[in-house]
Amino acid sequence: MAATPDAAIDPFTSSSIPAVTKADHTTVSPPTPPASQSTSNTSTDTDEDSNRSKLTRPRLMQRKSSGTMIIPRDAPTEAPPQQFPPDDARAMSPRRSSEETDKMLVSARLSIEKRAQDMQSGLAAIATQIETVSKNCESLDRQNQALQDAIGDMTRSLSRESLSSKKK
Repeated sequence: MAATPDAAIDPFTSSSIPAVTKADHTTVSPPTPPASQSTSNTSTDTDEDSNRSKLTRPRLMQRKSSGTMIIPRDAPTEAPPQQFPPDDARAMSPRRSSEETDKMLVSARLSIEKRAQDMQSGLAAIATQIETVSKNCESLDRQNQALQDAIGDMTRSLSRESLSSKKK
């Protein structure tokens, strides 16, 4: 970047700022402050602005249009499976073979069957405890009924004796 011998004078700061020439031979001058900061005559400001060259933006490269993607209705919706060479990382992903899945299936089935047997044996133990408790409860009910009958007989006999002693 080389500075041109002509220096642009900034009317707001009263300092000289040189205009710069770029490699593509366009002259770039410093930006102008907004009009709200201007204290001088507006007609002279617009004349100075038109004399200054404006900043130019570099042109964008031309690109080809990608267009629209048109897919026929009878086209397959899924991509066919790809075959990778054995040394490719995608081929070395942690996929299991059918033998490994069969072993896993058998071990899972055995563990589930064992858990089911354990639960069934626990359920059978709970059922026997329920039967034992219900038999004990029935026995206690019979004993309670016998005690109530005995107490009732005793109170009746005591009440008869007390009535007969009062009559005498």
